[in-house]
This record gives sequence, C-alpha cells and structure tokens, in this order.
Amino acid sequence: MRKRYYLSFDMDDPRHQEAERLFTQQASRHRTEFVVSSILSAKQNGHIEQIVRQAVREEINQLSLRVPPPQEVQAVAQQLEDVPGSLIHALEDL
Repeated sequence: MRKRYYLSFDMDDPRHQEAERLFTQQASRHRTEFVVSSILSAKQNGHIEQIVRQAVREEINQLSLRVPPPQEVQAVAQQLEDVPGSLIHALEDL
C-alpha cells in the first residue's frame, strides 16, 4: 500500500527555493527516497544535538572553578610588573 502526498513550495521563500532546486535535481524515481532520507536525517540530527547539549550541560554542572587566593593573584601581578614594557607591547608591533 502506498500513500500519496503533495508538496508545494513557496517560491517567495529562499529556503523553499533551495529545497525545490535540490528536489528537482533528483531523478523523478528517486525523489521519494530523497524526501524520506532528508526527513529522517533531520530527525537524527535533532536527536544528536539533544544528546550533545545534555552531555555539555552535565560537564558544565560538574565543573568546579578554583578562585586563586589574593596572594597568588598579587604574586602574578608582581611578576608581570617585572616584564619589560617593550616585551609586553611587542605583539602590538606585529
């Protein structure tokens, strides 16, 4: 048993124009497979995006940031004061 659907493209919409161009590039006997593959691929991409977002969210939640003690910040600032100004601004000259 086959079901039949009709597609229409809004030629004022650039996305629809591109979709129609890609659709008509397919041989007529392969157009159904092209639409099926496109739909399933879009669904799979959405699922993969969801998985990646969840993994990133979990990693961010497990992150612990270490705030350096004030004496460590002051020590780094002191070290930077010892660097000659010409060296600090050397990259600006490039």
